Amino acid sequence: MKDWERTRKWLADMDDREIKLASHRGKFSSSVIENTSLAFLTAIGEGADIVEMDLDLTRDGILTGHHDRTMKRLFSHEGKIADYTWEEIRQMPLYNYLGEVNVTGLETFEEILRNLKGKTVMALDKCWDHWDAVYEELVKADMVGQAIFKFPVWNQQAAKWASDHGDCMFIPMVKDAEYLKDVEMLRRKMPIVAVETVPQSPEDSLFAEDTFAWIKDRHMKVWCNSLSLARRLVYGAGYDDLKSLACGGAAGWGVLAQKGVDIIQTDWPAEADTFLKTIHRRGHVSAV
Repeated sequence: MKDWERTRKWLADMDDREIKLASHRGKFSSSVIENTSLAFLTAIGEGADIVEMDLDLTRDGILTGHHDRTMKRLFSHEGKIADYTWEEIRQMPLYNYLGEVNVTGLETFEEILRNLKGKTVMALDKCWDHWDAVYEELVKADMVGQAIFKFPVWNQQAAKWASDHGDCMFIPMVKDAEYLKDVEMLRRKMPIVAVETVPQSPEDSLFAEDTFAWIKDRHMKVWCNSLSLARRLVYGAGYDDLKSLACGGAAGWGVLAQKGVDIIQTDWPAEADTFLKTIHRRGHVSAV
């Protein structure tokens, strides 16, 4: 059984208390660009079980790995991916995380799939506006089984699409416990394998143990981000990557583990993996 197949099996096993790691856009830095095959493969090598990616659609209908609404951060201008053809984007200078023109550029989804086939589970995040094109590429590559579609639970168009595609796996994202009633309704219409929670503080009802128990009782895993991206953004109730690195894993990732999180999305898969092994939460972990 391949690693991605074991992850799929784990998603359905509510008795296995192992924590899985999702790598946020892959492992990227300096000249290794986010949402590219190299970033994803590096993350897998560092212990990630799932790679999270974002996709955008060019003017001529080519899917490419890209997150932002505009091209400002990576291309230094305000245009959008949808404004240009793939060939035009290929010819543009892309700036790396040191502000220098990078050696490599973006990749097409087709290229990414070719490099990840049989290697990992992919959590497809910011691409719900293009799911028809995404699904077509997955079918063509025979990789539907390796993909999980994520979407905001309040996105009715995405929910409708999901209810019509029972061969896919889904993870709705919720920012408030009030939205769990929508998850309850949606899970009867589509295969939901996990719920992404975005608690803002330790006191957030979305971070309560009974909330996590409610999710697990309905045979869904709990996904929680430990990302530390900006002062204005709070993930994991504040038990994030920065706290884990600065104060030790027990201060961040350890709290998420103790609370009952099943999938931690991180920018530091190797460090999270190393810590979680010290508390015996990597590898098959039987329920007590």
